[in-house]
Amino acid sequence: MILSRNQTISLLFVAALFFGFTLFQASWLAEKPVGNPKLVADHAAEPVRDTAGCVASANSGYGGKSFHPDVGALQSAAGAKADALVVRLQMAGRALVVAPQYNRLCPADQKRGPALATEAISALTRPDRIWQMTGADTARAFGMLPGRRNDRDLAMGDAAAVAALRTYAPKLRGFTVSGARECGSRYRLTGLWGVVPRSCHGGVMLLSLDDLSITLWGWPNRFLARMKEADVRVIIAEDVVDGNIMGLTDVTQYGEIANSFNGYIWVDNIEELGPALRR
Repeated sequence: MILSRNQTISLLFVAALFFGFTLFQASWLAEKPVGNPKLVADHAAEPVRDTAGCVASANSGYGGKSFHPDVGALQSAAGAKADALVVRLQMAGRALVVAPQYNRLCPADQKRGPALATEAISALTRPDRIWQMTGADTARAFGMLPGRRNDRDLAMGDAAAVAALRTYAPKLRGFTVSGARECGSRYRLTGLWGVVPRSCHGGVMLLSLDDLSITLWGWPNRFLARMKEADVRVIIAEDVVDGNIMGLTDVTQYGEIANSFNGYIWVDNIEELGPALRR
């Protein structure tokens, strides 16, 4: 079959467009991002217990002081190589406290009151912290707490909590799970043209392992360069089910993530995966 001159020109034009688009999205043309991935511990580590099942140690492998056992269990997660911790907060009357971090198996533990949020702020200074809260009242109480919070801290909550944080803790980056997921969905539409959605700027994008495909335009290096320019924090989890983030559970899943990724990786069992991934 012999193509006409016009057909030949059209084919060359299409080929040029395809080649140009391929270069535009090519990850290998972007510089490798600086830094390593950060492991997020979804929950505290199991505390050390005595023969009666009571918590025997409030602090295992982190820092030099003893704190409330709930805070100590979070410290243990940090000691297991976590770069960030999820700290769940709730109201107890008028006090903002840390939600229970372990099963209380003995009367002594069951009688123990909850740890104050201020205790967690002062005790968990080394890793990044993702403060999880529900409701405007909880967010308001958190925003009014004394003490320094890390510049890299995040806050995860429902819409009411995130809205309240804009008023009471405007420097803290808050996000809802649905909003962070929507950020990724919108990028799949605009990223074709190299554009990060305006709604994502200065926010958080939450991706599952299944999202790491060719339609995550420019993945990984060019994608990460665009996110850095738009000041977007990227979190990768195994999955998101009914609004709940499911962390990695197996060391082999780590291999599904590009080795140049330098954002957050949500981990379910930090006690096992932390040491395995940080050898």
